[in-house]
Amino acid sequence: MKMIAQIVIASNSRATDRIFHYLVPDGMDITVGIRVLVPFGMGNKTTEGIVVALSDKSEHKNLKKIVSVIDDRPLFSESMARLADWIREKYLCTRYQALKTVMPSGTGVKTTEWVTLVGGDDTDTTPTQKEVLKRLKEAGRTADLGFLSDIKGARRAVLALSEKGLVTLDETVAQNVGSRHIRMVHLCGEPDFSKLQKKAPKQAKMLEILRPVGSIPAADLVALSGGSYSALHSLCEKGFVRFEDKIVYRTVYDKDSFEKTRPLKPTKEQAEILAHLKASLSNNDGTPVLIRGVTGSGKTEIFLQIIDHVISGGKQAIVLVPEISLTPQMVERFVGRFGPMVSVLHSGLSLGERYDEWMKIAEGKVKVAVGARSAVFAPFNNLGIVIIDEEHEGTYKSENAPYYHAREVAIKRGEIEGAIVILSSATPSVTSYYKACRGEYRLFEMLRRHNLSDMPAVDIVDMRSELQDGNRSVFSRRLLSELDKNISSGQQTILFHNRRGFNSFVLCRSCGQVLCCGKCSISLTYHKHDGRLKCHYCGFERPNADKCPFCQSPHIRFMGTGTEKIEEEIIKLYGEKSFIRMDSDTTTGKNSHEIILRRFESENIPILLGTQMVTKGLDFKNVTLVGVMMADLSLNNDDYRAAERTFSQLTQVCGRAGRGDLSGRAIVQTYQPDHYAVRLAKNHDYSSFYEHEIAIRRQLFLPPFCDIVVLLMQGPDVNSIIKELKEIAQRLKGKCDRLLGPVSAPYVKIRNKYRWRIILKCTDVNTVMPLLHNILQDYSKSENLLSIDINPNSMN
Repeated sequence: MKMIAQIVIASNSRATDRIFHYLVPDGMDITVGIRVLVPFGMGNKTTEGIVVALSDKSEHKNLKKIVSVIDDRPLFSESMARLADWIREKYLCTRYQALKTVMPSGTGVKTTEWVTLVGGDDTDTTPTQKEVLKRLKEAGRTADLGFLSDIKGARRAVLALSEKGLVTLDETVAQNVGSRHIRMVHLCGEPDFSKLQKKAPKQAKMLEILRPVGSIPAADLVALSGGSYSALHSLCEKGFVRFEDKIVYRTVYDKDSFEKTRPLKPTKEQAEILAHLKASLSNNDGTPVLIRGVTGSGKTEIFLQIIDHVISGGKQAIVLVPEISLTPQMVERFVGRFGPMVSVLHSGLSLGERYDEWMKIAEGKVKVAVGARSAVFAPFNNLGIVIIDEEHEGTYKSENAPYYHAREVAIKRGEIEGAIVILSSATPSVTSYYKACRGEYRLFEMLRRHNLSDMPAVDIVDMRSELQDGNRSVFSRRLLSELDKNISSGQQTILFHNRRGFNSFVLCRSCGQVLCCGKCSISLTYHKHDGRLKCHYCGFERPNADKCPFCQSPHIRFMGTGTEKIEEEIIKLYGEKSFIRMDSDTTTGKNSHEIILRRFESENIPILLGTQMVTKGLDFKNVTLVGVMMADLSLNNDDYRAAERTFSQLTQVCGRAGRGDLSGRAIVQTYQPDHYAVRLAKNHDYSSFYEHEIAIRRQLFLPPFCDIVVLLMQGPDVNSIIKELKEIAQRLKGKCDRLLGPVSAPYVKIRNKYRWRIILKCTDVNTVMPLLHNILQDYSKSENLLSIDINPNSMN
């Protein structure tokens, strides 16, 4: 009986977003979840595909055969395949985009087509074919097909030349990433090698080294003995040793470098929550749990103890953190408690490291996965619990297709696999807290710090008054006074400013023009350390301007303040060794987050200056002062969540102070001291903030009372974009509660592409989902790129 494989082609294109049927050759061992190579398209190009089903019949005739199998084991389970199907429907992505989320990163294959000139009569050839033959001669007779890509119709010409016997077309296939192997040498029995000591002393030396240990890496044996690989192969030929290729995992962290910890006695609040969580696990109660606990209330100890309970029951756990910068501290706590049973998953690892961590999880070698957003897909086969720390953070929402939210994915995965989901934050998202108040989540609140210390005292400094009093510095007098006290007493300070660079824009005072990126409608940011103006959206950069490019005036003024400028002020006040900076400019290197945080703690550096990555999760006992340089930066965004984000940032960063035995305080500098987000953050008053914010959302029909759908179209011709969006808007009329647009996006141009959008508000977005799928399919061949994001993280 013939077996038919149903295959998803490894392409993001909607043109290939369907199931293709292929014949499985006799004797080929194949199963759902593995990748294969198949001939695809008119040219039968060898292409990667994923087996999603097997059957014994097909409505299609003349099926092509699978070429070969890539994997020796499935890359995803049946439950993860169900999750991928849900992601495709929920987030309007292609089958392949959904499947990629549940497979290890970087496991794609690279197919290279090689064209070789054979020779022969080329008189009966077209001009394009002649050009191909000419280029091959110039290249030395063989070249990859990409070398000919600038010739229009090159592939068709090569196929025609191949049929005429003038060229050959071959393919090579290589995987992007895989397991790392080392060659091991094993001793075979107890050989008598006394004769070798005279005739081959190097070989005898190798056996002497090998005999006590039985096996050793070949490279180590050659190095220790002073011998050679040829001598080692001679021993193999004589039957004294044998070789074995062994998989070795790349090292992500040193498990022996973390201090071992023991469970602490739970407080009354912690004991109550732990009892509920254990009961939920026993009763298979899948209701998500929301823990609202003030900063320092002991939420992490709850995580550690409930995970210990889960592991003892034979199940596994996933812990999500919102930032790579938080992963080292969280890993330290979990490895300290669970040792080598912990795996780490985040984008800061190399592809090889991520692959190895994924394999360790899939093979059951670890029980806990700690990582950022994508760790929600860790391939555990008996998942018991998913914990999302700082669940309010926007980084849990993917900015690229599929536009999934890790919180929603975790809850769906818990539903599929029978795992419980814990959401945790000192400042839960308004949507999550609303669901908890409605009974969709079980709510627990921890309103005191675990060591019963007081929350940091927060002072609001009105920067308008500072300016009126003649203080033009980025530091208020109050913040400088408190900094002086901290430095003189040997205590540490965190300064938060959510804008990197030196100046945020450059202005000509003669003509009023702002220097902008030529590809984007974005002002360029001045970076003093290399004297360049940079676009933070497309990466364009240019030397600093000494005169206006518009009117040639020399009156150029640098406006706004970034972390680099604050750094310069700190150096003037306290010297170069007084601080360490943590933003996306200083954390590009591998393990840079961990290095910066370890230095800050171990060297007792007085000041940690950073962007939003310093606002959450950090726990340093000697930090007693937090300074917020400009609270207004997040308030003035064109986003309905601006107040929510500002309140969360202020509450979270102020909570970094006073987490040890010493009391903490925070200074918040602002030009809007009366704004409710700032005023309520002063008293860490989440309940009042929530009541104020939910009333506004209800009145303006904003989430959680509706879903917001943004249809964003990008392209080189603004008129074409508006025309197509008007067509789409006509199709959507009457299908949702409210429709706005087409309107230009706040950043109307990025990377030379204009950006316009339609915004929908839907009481129930599911009613319009089939139409949105159809619209994406209908416009997939447009010269403009259409994307649809439901409840996007940014409205820009």
